[in-house]
Amino acid sequence: MNVTLFVLISSSSYWFIKWRPLLISALKEISDSDEMSIVNERARLVHYEKIKRIKWIILIFYGMNVINAIFVHLPHRADVLNDSAMIPCYGMGPLTSSPKREICSTLLCLQEISSMCVVLNYQALLLLLIAQTANLYNLLSDEIMTFNNFDSQMGFINQEVKTKLPILIRRHAMLLSIIGKLKALYSVPIGINFGINAVCMLLFFYLPLQEWFQFMPILAYCFLVFFLYCFLCQRMTNAAEGFERAVYACGWENFELKQKKAVYVMLRQAQKPVELLAADIIPVNIATFAAILQAMFKFVTVVKV
Repeated sequence: MNVTLFVLISSSSYWFIKWRPLLISALKEISDSDEMSIVNERARLVHYEKIKRIKWIILIFYGMNVINAIFVHLPHRADVLNDSAMIPCYGMGPLTSSPKREICSTLLCLQEISSMCVVLNYQALLLLLIAQTANLYNLLSDEIMTFNNFDSQMGFINQEVKTKLPILIRRHAMLLSIIGKLKALYSVPIGINFGINAVCMLLFFYLPLQEWFQFMPILAYCFLVFFLYCFLCQRMTNAAEGFERAVYACGWENFELKQKKAVYVMLRQAQKPVELLAADIIPVNIATFAAILQAMFKFVTVVKV
């Protein structure tokens, strides 16, 4: 656990210093696209419901980590007499008596809480960005499909297209830019996180049976983070594919020639696959989640037998 936390903190700190301008740019584009998506009362209601779901996901993520911290991580890491304590408070002398033991435990606890906040906020930000990008794709699909509701009023639909289509094209371009920045920001960290979580889950099954309950929150944390990455990235991929279908089914055959050409270009862009890659190699989706769990099960079964 010490190595895991150290690697995550080191990678997230280096990542934040190096990629901070790119992250700020991505957050700004998401904010701008989010404001542009709330065009009417119906869009605002749909947007509110989707944001509420994201809040629940983030709250569940934080809740699982708080449980892990209270029952497993902090009791072991902040105990100065435990071998797994992070720092034995050098220079304070023997820690078997009060108040040195309490002071050292407090310092260790504060250090551990600070480290966990860095790691958890780093991971929660990634989950938030992926989930919100998927939501923006869904809202964009709903918006472009409204063009298909005016087939009987040719003049009206052409006017609607001339007004709204440039805005939709801009929003789509912003989403493509956001996805490119997410790939640049999180490809390597996701790969590191996948590897660490896989190793932790494998090591868990080598523990004696009587120690399983004690370390079950750690397994739940690794599994939850692994699943959320794959689930939300799959949602983003599905939303992008849904947008592609929406562009094709938006009633473009009723548009004027200039708007038809614009829709054709947008359709060509929408046909490009949208997915995040762990370490620029492994696609992050539900298929990867199932394949890795299957491989882990086979490995543990063969080795333990």
